[in-house]
Amino acid sequence: MLNRITLATALALSPLASQAQVTPLVVSGQWEYRDASQKETDEGVSLCFHLDAASTARSPQLRQFGGALCVSNPAEGARLLGIAQTPRRTGCGYTAKGDAAMVLSGLRVLPEDEMYDERLEARLADVKAKRTTSPLASDCGNKESVTSAGFKSIYDAIAALKAHPDYASLSVSDFVRVDAASGLAELDASTQMFLPPGSTDTLVMYTENNAGTPFLAVERFDGRQWRDVSAATLPGYVNKNGTNYYLDGAGSAVKVRSLPAKKAWRYSDGRFSQEG
Repeated sequence: MLNRITLATALALSPLASQAQVTPLVVSGQWEYRDASQKETDEGVSLCFHLDAASTARSPQLRQFGGALCVSNPAEGARLLGIAQTPRRTGCGYTAKGDAAMVLSGLRVLPEDEMYDERLEARLADVKAKRTTSPLASDCGNKESVTSAGFKSIYDAIAALKAHPDYASLSVSDFVRVDAASGLAELDASTQMFLPPGSTDTLVMYTENNAGTPFLAVERFDGRQWRDVSAATLPGYVNKNGTNYYLDGAGSAVKVRSLPAKKAWRYSDGRFSQEG
């Protein structure tokens, strides 16, 4: 009797189990990533694919949905596809598009619910090849692409300030002068930012108060957030009622100098060393 009950239960559950395809599928096609997690919607983060004809033909479920599906692990999938993992601004949505050859597992049909029609879902297990056709970009007013680590100029560093808690609202147009050749950007008469020669992720931020007291900091962008690395990059750095370093833009080349001797320091290999 017990065996009959067990068999009946298994037969009752078998239609549900048959919806999931366990064997991994190697497929290719176009992908679209959407991140609405910072907007007042219920959409959240999604990563969906439209597979090519050859891939679609490999599964009855894929054929049923015309090769269209979304993945159950969009955050992990975004990392596998190399989508920039930078902080998202409140109220903004983000999108990116590309092509990929990848491995899908756990293909299954999800039933219709209050938000979505019946749909196909799988887990993105691996990416064999990838190409980004539209880099991650925001739908906010400036339409600027999200910047990751790897500054080519002071303009890239300014764009990355959108991830900075103190300068997120700044754009290039807010600066009174930006000189890509020297790496210097002046926000106003008392506030400058300097991208040292050879730096691809480290920015010098400098202000003076009304009494002319210097406040210099060195911050590094890792593609997600800014970190203060002043003490790690400037030997003997002190910040107490002002700093013992300042930014000198009066000469032909912008210099980071130390007090009281006004010695010049050059950026190299992730830190500053004394010139000469």
